[in-house]
Amino acid sequence: MEYRPRALGTLAFLIVPACLAQPPELELVTFDAPPYQVVEIIGNGHRSITGETVDTVTCAAELAGWSANITLAPQKRAIYSLRKNSVDGYFAADPSAELDTIASRSYPVALEKWYFFTQDPTAEPDLRRIGVVDGSNEEAWLLANGYEVYLSVTSPSQLLALLERGRIDTALMDERVMIWLRARNELSTESLNSHFLRYAPLHFYVAETFQKAHPEFLPEFNKALPSCTAKTLTPTSREIKHIESLTKRLLAELTKLLNIQQALKAGPQPGSFAEVLNIDSKWQALAPKTVPPLAAHILALPASKTLEVWQSSYKGLVTEIMLVNSMGSIAAMSQLTSDYWQGDELKFLEVAGPELAADPQDQKPFFISPIRYDQSTARFQITVSAPIVSASENTPNGVIVIGLDIEKAMGI
Repeated sequence: MEYRPRALGTLAFLIVPACLAQPPELELVTFDAPPYQVVEIIGNGHRSITGETVDTVTCAAELAGWSANITLAPQKRAIYSLRKNSVDGYFAADPSAELDTIASRSYPVALEKWYFFTQDPTAEPDLRRIGVVDGSNEEAWLLANGYEVYLSVTSPSQLLALLERGRIDTALMDERVMIWLRARNELSTESLNSHFLRYAPLHFYVAETFQKAHPEFLPEFNKALPSCTAKTLTPTSREIKHIESLTKRLLAELTKLLNIQQALKAGPQPGSFAEVLNIDSKWQALAPKTVPPLAAHILALPASKTLEVWQSSYKGLVTEIMLVNSMGSIAAMSQLTSDYWQGDELKFLEVAGPELAADPQDQKPFFISPIRYDQSTARFQITVSAPIVSASENTPNGVIVIGLDIEKAMGI
């Protein structure tokens, strides 16, 4: 009966490659922090760890060629494990000098939005009795930045109970946590006043030993993050309303300084779409290390000089500004851009694209992009675009694009 060994041999031949094809596994640790990291009890009492950052880290790890086994621990114990290299990584932590000395930090895996919540609408929250959750990112940041923490408690719901009873004047908390508490009916205070403090990027820290053994992992993980965080970096309705109001004020001011229609006509006028694409390919090959000749010409235009001076006057709030003509190519700009043709991007298509509604009343007044993390400046930015419409036409003949530092914008 020789077929059995042969059959077993064939089976082994099939199983071994399948096993080898399984991705290597990361041993990761995090802490319980709803709604970002949530522990759920599933069948037979087993615990499942879910949440926004869990999904993001798992997604980016898989795209980088790894699977993730995630366990929970208190933050201090998790950091100790990271320091001792008994885990491959730890998330989701606010950047700190301590962690940066013992591990390598990824790009942000989530973005918290911190607010001071008060009952008194006239309160100055940063000068009152501040309450936070013990061991939280908020507590660590306050202490590192010279604030005095009046009370630390074990949970967000306890924090709000103290606020309701007047034991503290203000509670520092992430906006998403507040929304989560409301959804669970754990918020007894009917109305609270909110005061924006900061955006807090949460990172994934890779242990030193793992980083040395797999130096290729973190660059691949970072490369995969944008496709895994698109949903989490979408502006909230509160942010959109605030940004739209701010943009209206900025555009009203700018139109007093610059004749927008005249600036569009003074910019380069390509003869064909093929010419635009040809210029764009040469532009992208040189920028940003070298200024292409056409870019130098555009930057020297009076309109571009006006945009540059106007941007500088806002001391970091405005990160870029450009005028784009009806073909989607740049007519004026405050600084060198990475490409010449903007016509294939949502910032152009959403307000001046060919498939927009013909009736001006149905056209969008603004398009606000997702929040984007700029690694070179370590800032979160957002792009707002608005159609440019001449007095004699109903359809847009251009687009004005303004880049904003979202943290500075929300603080205004």
